[in-house]
Amino acid sequence: MQNGKTSYSAVLGVVLSNLRKSMSIEQGEMAERMGLSQPSYSRLESGKSAFSVDQMFQAANALDVSFEELNTRLIQNIRQLQANGIKVIQPVRGNTAKAQEQPNEVGQILAGAALGALIFSILTK
Repeated sequence: MQNGKTSYSAVLGVVLSNLRKSMSIEQGEMAERMGLSQPSYSRLESGKSAFSVDQMFQAANALDVSFEELNTRLIQNIRQLQANGIKVIQPVRGNTAKAQEQPNEVGQILAGAALGALIFSILTK
């Protein structure tokens, strides 16, 4: 996994998933608290969709944690991954000028359960 990559949104999704599960909140309930459909929230949590700043605040509120706490957890997880050789990147969006210049890295990005397992294994060392 030394050459692994993941996105900031995927890391945030794992952080939220872990917080949500520790509070025994189901995805459907979390989605409802954020004013989203369950499939929309699932795409965010799995890293398939990118979070907006508004959604980050909504997620913090839905979990009754401060935005600062959520951000701190996110930064800690990013640093942990980077310390273990995992690159955390911002994927190129399809509608940007950069998308025309760079090859598609989607297949190279870790998301969802794989990232969750990776973070869990790193944090439990």
